[in-house]
Amino acid sequence: MEQLYSIRQVCEKTGLEESDIRFYETAFKEFLSFTELAHGKREFTSDHIALLQRIKELINKRGFSVIEVKKHLRSLTHHTNDTMEKGFVMPAKAGEFARVIAVTSGKGGVGKTNLTVSLAMLLAKRQRKVAIFDADLGLSNVHILAGVKPRYNLSHVVEDGFDFEDAIVEGPLGVKIISGGQGLREMANLTDDQRRFILRQMDKLEREVDVLLVDTGAGISDNVLRFAAFADEVICVATPNIASASDAFSIIKILLQMDPNAKIGLLANMAPSMYHAKNVYNRINTATENCMHYTLGYLGYVMEDEHIQVANQHRKPFALAFPNCEATKNLELVVDTILNKRIFQNDKKDSAFGDLIGAIKRSMAGAA
Repeated sequence: MEQLYSIRQVCEKTGLEESDIRFYETAFKEFLSFTELAHGKREFTSDHIALLQRIKELINKRGFSVIEVKKHLRSLTHHTNDTMEKGFVMPAKAGEFARVIAVTSGKGGVGKTNLTVSLAMLLAKRQRKVAIFDADLGLSNVHILAGVKPRYNLSHVVEDGFDFEDAIVEGPLGVKIISGGQGLREMANLTDDQRRFILRQMDKLEREVDVLLVDTGAGISDNVLRFAAFADEVICVATPNIASASDAFSIIKILLQMDPNAKIGLLANMAPSMYHAKNVYNRINTATENCMHYTLGYLGYVMEDEHIQVANQHRKPFALAFPNCEATKNLELVVDTILNKRIFQNDKKDSAFGDLIGAIKRSMAGAA
């Protein structure tokens, strides 16, 4: 017999308030079917919970309206019914959607973009189809470090009506790069509608690559937080600098307040030694455990290495320019950790498409 959950249990599992759940019941009743109980109470199945979580993500993180959510769910339902009639099951997210990893930091100047670009190259070397979305809008420099010159960027998409594909340029090893533009004040202050538009365009890209790296800006602006919250996992970069550690903790705290189910790992950069790198993690993780009751994932470290600056001057990713340098060897180990599903994969993320499809099928069949 399938396990049933009370409204209180659903609140705990989804992070939704009871009032939110009751609103979703009304607004999306065509997708949610319940067993009517005495005194107006209702019990929920695991499929109901998966569907509520997906609706929450679309509304709170991706900024969809109720109408847009309904359209999205209907499209999935239609696809599911078609595939069922043909005798096969729609694939789960793992086989259809990219893994989205945001790389962020509380403080600028910690080498975040350098790491993102070389991380993409090392993933591509391991036969992953990779894209980098440069979400440091208005101050983008991923294309510089990757050695490419995009003709168009997101400002052309948002303000001039260009197709999203026009802003994509292919970098080394086939890595796709989407630039947020340089020296554009307007891009650093997007409206909610503009942010929603970009996030919807990224939904399309999710289906074309295995890994989508989102290089956010530094700090805690709305752009940074929204794009980081969009991701399945978040890599927070910090250095042994005390201000860097303090700012990293600040953004980690905010992200966990936005989504208690976030999967956040810490990567220490510019470390003089392994001892200093471990201190960076221990300092920030201790604060996170004490204040947020959350344990950060330890992703590893990258040592200080003069080869990185040399590679920058030649507009090349350091992992390609100097594949045998200390920093590249360190980053290879970080890639091992990221690709290890038992260590750094968010199994609590709201966007579980396999569970969602099951919820839709059961709801459409009238099962409780």
